[in-house]
Amino acid sequence: MASSIGPIVDVVLKRRIVLEYICQCKPDKRTLVGNLSESRPTVDRAVRELEDHDLVKRVDGVCKPTYTGKTAYELCEEFRNSFQMLKETSTELSSLPLDAGLDKSIFLDGSVFHPPDCAPYETIQPMDKDIRNGEKIIAVTEVLIPHIDKILKQGADDNADITLFVSNDVLDVLLDKQPGSIIPHIESGDAIYRGIGVSHYSLFLIDDEILYTGIYSDTNHLSAVIRNTNQQVIQWAKEMVSGFKDEGTLLTA
Repeated sequence: MASSIGPIVDVVLKRRIVLEYICQCKPDKRTLVGNLSESRPTVDRAVRELEDHDLVKRVDGVCKPTYTGKTAYELCEEFRNSFQMLKETSTELSSLPLDAGLDKSIFLDGSVFHPPDCAPYETIQPMDKDIRNGEKIIAVTEVLIPHIDKILKQGADDNADITLFVSNDVLDVLLDKQPGSIIPHIESGDAIYRGIGVSHYSLFLIDDEILYTGIYSDTNHLSAVIRNTNQQVIQWAKEMVSGFKDEGTLLTA
């Protein structure tokens, strides 16, 4: 199997720029050569190789992608974007244990955000905005970060239905340092769970439509978040939440 798919993968990666232009513009040969930085012989070879693998066809002098070619280009871009996300979060991800359990779909169609270098403990603005606008917020964390305060306040103001899963350490800090932010939620019957364990990351599921995965630095501040809206990762997050309900202890007044 590997040997049979190897050539097409090699061609797509090698001739990606030419394939991209053909997919986007469907040019004739003259336009293709005129608008790319490669030499004419290089473009000619690229088109022939793409044709040989049924990725491109010429119709009345116009270079068009086949369905295979269009799909191959889209898969290639997803692959490149996923690895770009890995690059942007590599420092944080390298601290995660091998059994951390993050789903690979997190790195598909996502966006990476970092706090300002000058203020690493500040909230991350896109995430903060989505939390403020959310009506149903589920948070899972073993680290107390500013966003938790905002979620608790939003729930207290009856602006959102909140479910919170925290480690025992986070709950102890909340009860000791800011009891006024957490006790009213427990007394009102909001879904607050203790005793969950996650490994150096947090999950924030907003309205069952947006997932933020927070990853921490060695100093335990939120160093990067990945924002996703694809249904595969949303479904994974829902399954994780179901597991945390079984694992944690629901607090009651």
